[in-house]
Amino acid sequence: MLRPQSLLRVVLIPFAFTACADTREVAGPLTAAPRLEADVAPAAEAATRTYDVTITNLTTGQPFSPGVLATHTKQAAFFHVGDPASEGLRLIAENGDETAAVAELTGRAGVFQVVDVNAPTGRVGGSLPTSRTFRIEAAANANRISLAVMLICTNDGFTGLDGVALPGGFKPLTYYTAGYDAGTEANDELSTSIVDACFAIGPTTRPPDGNARTPTIGVIEHHPGIQGVGDLDPTLHGWRDPVARITIRRVQ
Repeated sequence: MLRPQSLLRVVLIPFAFTACADTREVAGPLTAAPRLEADVAPAAEAATRTYDVTITNLTTGQPFSPGVLATHTKQAAFFHVGDPASEGLRLIAENGDETAAVAELTGRAGVFQVVDVNAPTGRVGGSLPTSRTFRIEAAANANRISLAVMLICTNDGFTGLDGVALPGGFKPLTYYTAGYDAGTEANDELSTSIVDACFAIGPTTRPPDGNARTPTIGVIEHHPGIQGVGDLDPTLHGWRDPVARITIRRVQ
């Protein structure tokens, strides 16, 4: 479940809100970054660069959970559409719990830096900020970035970046991202299977009733959206892609 302390941090920790110009757009599901068998030289050998990454929620019915942000080489991406989700990604997509993903990526070959996206991002029209900015470092040969945060009012939905390119200079890049299904939990849309935070900060309220799951064995796919088969309302919790705008600006 989405941890209470994550929600508490929203009140305690100020975040910078950056207005970024759109210079590049990627709409719909992102294609998987190509993978090679051999890795390149250790990322730490190259010069360090610093970036601000701003996550903006474009939906009215789907708050975003805490998650993970990582810079890495082309060969070390966090997830690929069409592949099974890792345990760290599963826990983000099902529970909004980023701690396993942070541990999973930290120290992995080709990963330069891992940042804990440690606060939820509010939906449009909700009570929480709809944009959050996080700072991360990268190196010249670790010039890719990955991101994953949960679509809170889903069984195992998430959005993010799949090893996309960082800006080569100081002109910002903007990516528009789709909703994905981790393929790890049945989309029954029942309140007993949805994290309680959905009904605390989402468009409808309901008393806490736990977070059960019906596991599935699938792969990461484009999310079909809210179907209205359980306790979620497509008119309130549904969305049209893109669900997020991710702007990356080099600052040093």
